[in-house]
Amino acid sequence: MLKSMLPTKKYLIVLDDMWEEGVDNLEKLKHMLQYGRKGSKIILTTRMQHVVDKLDIGALASQGIIRPVRKSDQINLSILSDDDCWNVMRQTPFWQGEDLCGLEPIGRQIAKKCAGLPLLARSLGFLLSQHKSTEAWEDIRDKKIILGMEENTLLQEPLEGLMLSYYYMPLKFKLCFTYCAVYAKGFTIASDNLIQQWRALGYIQSIIDGKHCVDYLLGMSFLQISKTSQNAPEDAEGPIKVTMHDLVYDLATIILGQQLIALNDPKELTQNSLEKNYCRHMQFINYQKQSIDRKKIPSKIRSHHFTECDRLQLQDKSFSKCKYLRVLDISECSIQGKSVPSNISLPSSIHQLMLLRYLDASGLPITSLPKSLHKLQNMQTLILSNCALETLPNNIGSLLNLCYLDLSGNSSLNKLPVSFGELSGLWFLNLSACSKFYELPESIGNLISLRHLDMSGCNVLQKLPDKFGSLPNLLFLNLSSCSKLVKLPDSINIKSLEHLNLSSCHQLQGLPNNFGNLENLMFLNLSDCYNAHMLPESFCRLKHLKDLDLSDCHDIKELPKCFGNLSELHSLNLTSCSKLQSLPEPFGGLSKLKRLDLSYCIRLENLPSSFRSLKLQVLYMWNLHELPEGISNMTSLIKFEVHSVKGWDIDFFGTPSILRLPYRVVEHSVHELNEVGYGPHSSIVSIGKLACQHLRINHLEKVKHSEDAERAKLRDNADLQKLCLSWGHEDMTENKRDAEVLENLIPPRTLQGFALRGYMGTNFPKWMLEISSYLPYLTSIKLMNLACDAIPPLGMLPNLRLLLIILIPNIRKIGKEFYGEKGACKRLRVIQLYGLKNLEECWTTRSGEEGDDFLIPNLHMLDVWDCPKLKFLPYPPKSMYWDLT
Repeated sequence: MLKSMLPTKKYLIVLDDMWEEGVDNLEKLKHMLQYGRKGSKIILTTRMQHVVDKLDIGALASQGIIRPVRKSDQINLSILSDDDCWNVMRQTPFWQGEDLCGLEPIGRQIAKKCAGLPLLARSLGFLLSQHKSTEAWEDIRDKKIILGMEENTLLQEPLEGLMLSYYYMPLKFKLCFTYCAVYAKGFTIASDNLIQQWRALGYIQSIIDGKHCVDYLLGMSFLQISKTSQNAPEDAEGPIKVTMHDLVYDLATIILGQQLIALNDPKELTQNSLEKNYCRHMQFINYQKQSIDRKKIPSKIRSHHFTECDRLQLQDKSFSKCKYLRVLDISECSIQGKSVPSNISLPSSIHQLMLLRYLDASGLPITSLPKSLHKLQNMQTLILSNCALETLPNNIGSLLNLCYLDLSGNSSLNKLPVSFGELSGLWFLNLSACSKFYELPESIGNLISLRHLDMSGCNVLQKLPDKFGSLPNLLFLNLSSCSKLVKLPDSINIKSLEHLNLSSCHQLQGLPNNFGNLENLMFLNLSDCYNAHMLPESFCRLKHLKDLDLSDCHDIKELPKCFGNLSELHSLNLTSCSKLQSLPEPFGGLSKLKRLDLSYCIRLENLPSSFRSLKLQVLYMWNLHELPEGISNMTSLIKFEVHSVKGWDIDFFGTPSILRLPYRVVEHSVHELNEVGYGPHSSIVSIGKLACQHLRINHLEKVKHSEDAERAKLRDNADLQKLCLSWGHEDMTENKRDAEVLENLIPPRTLQGFALRGYMGTNFPKWMLEISSYLPYLTSIKLMNLACDAIPPLGMLPNLRLLLIILIPNIRKIGKEFYGEKGACKRLRVIQLYGLKNLEECWTTRSGEEGDDFLIPNLHMLDVWDCPKLKFLPYPPKSMYWDLT
């Protein structure tokens, strides 16, 4: 794959924390990376010099095709000083603000055990925060840990430092930590799944214990939150995913020792290792054989994992010897079945595993579960997501110990058996993306332990059973995108419920009158419920509600007069409530409200006098004729944006200059620099050092070398929310350098607003042609004074709300290319087309003809000025307001 991708590209590849030492594997790596255009670079970081030395041998290195730079050019990073380590240790949040005067001398001595590594400093810092006494610190200081490693002696000191933290760890947490060695190096796993496996093995007794353990290991840096979880949106639902630093993983592997067998070749298993009684865990990694000899599996293992074993076919008797097995993960295998897919089932030997408590078969094409499944009376966790299940066995209710069931993504599953209500211990149920699921049994009301229910994307579900409204312990309920759901049960009395997501329930007529019975509700999402026209009066009894999202509820005309009683409300989103004309007078009683979004509330003109009493930090508004009275005295305000109906926001990005807010729009006018050591270059390279949310770059025509634009590193500015790129050419003739500059000014993925002005390139770079992949969170885009004759597929942007196009004389048609293959502007609220004198057609269906789906269904405002030739085909978009000049 790399051989076909790299030859035509000039690339920079970063290989971070390389630990591979095998000469053959390193040579294979060099063979994969030998291609590419002149100037391609590879940056490699490693803790071990001998990895670099081994890269400098072999055929490709001797020929000079791919080899490390000279030793004199290699960069050896110095370790932290003992003082720096102590400062890192003190930064742990568990002892912030505490007086350590009496303990500091001892702490500084302990800092010498960190081997200059931040990881050890964080780990030991957490350890010290858990033992705040002179005796405990002296004991930690004096404790000697000697591993006596014969290989990798460079790692001995840091591993001994980590072992010190492990030594003082509570026993039950030690078992949980070392178990993580059963996964492949660099693993990522949902914390919920990890906790369920610990519980299956008897290391913890409850979910609460498991969460305490995860928090402890995160505090000690023995676990880390994965980058995917770190970069997830703030309102993302679901458990965090965790991973482990390679050095910590090495420690877990050393401690687990011969209790674990990890292999990718069956020949590695000797008869001697099979006879040893202390092997408890087995892991197959990238096992490329088609079958396994069950005689090669130790009989007393407690867990068995398969990683990247998609060629391995599990046979009926694969696990017939594993009678002590508690945890089995076969999600990355294939199953040997008959040629007819409908006959594929789990290997029959699984049903003989009487002690099995955890089974993950996600992603396997299983169409049914055997009737004998009920024999697995110890089963606690069953993960069957993204399989091909059509039904569940009628006797599934016999699994009385089942507490965690994941059936998400089974698109052919349409209902649950009546016996399902007998699962009295079930507390987690995931039915999300079961697109044909249409009915819950009445017995669902008997699930007295159920705390988490996710049915998002069950888009043919029309109603819920009456008994559903009285589940006694439900905390989390996600019904988002149940687009056919008409109503909730008339009697809803789930007093325990804290989190309810009803977003995109398009047919939902409203909330039941006794909705206020949900007295512990803290998070409520009703966004895009555009058939709900009012909130019941009982709504104001939600005294614990903190986060309310009513965005895109087009039919809501008013809020209850008692709305100000929601005294705990922190965040309120009313974006695109297009029929909302006013806010109730007691609105100012929302004393804890910090964030308010009134964007695209196009009929909202007046605010109550009590508005000035709010202590807002973030405020978004739409088309104000004047600022709200008293807002200049709202000293708590950090961010205030006003979007204008005529295209440009106040002060370009919407921050009125009368307010003295902590941040302003950063403007940069490009100019030439000539610095010592760099030579002549554009000032745009300094943009990479700016930390700002709103940025406007002017006079990009002065960038003489496109490499300078690349050095600006816009993509790395994670704080950037709005960006304007502006050229100042004197005429409209094509300029090829503009295209080269724009190609290198890729914005960060999190960008919300983008404006492009004066660009004289006739084509757009790849990142704009694939803009929905590069900028998925973009809500507004403005194109002005461009030389192009077509616009990018902006209709594919899933969150686009405002589109402004001004003075693009060469554009003649906005057709199917605007929508791309699957684009539909369901969130587009405002279209403004100004001065497009040659624009003849704007399609509102994918073909421009009647009979196709209408692709702009919820427009609030259509503003067209000086577009004399324009016709909408097959008909204009439906809009609440028109302004055609």
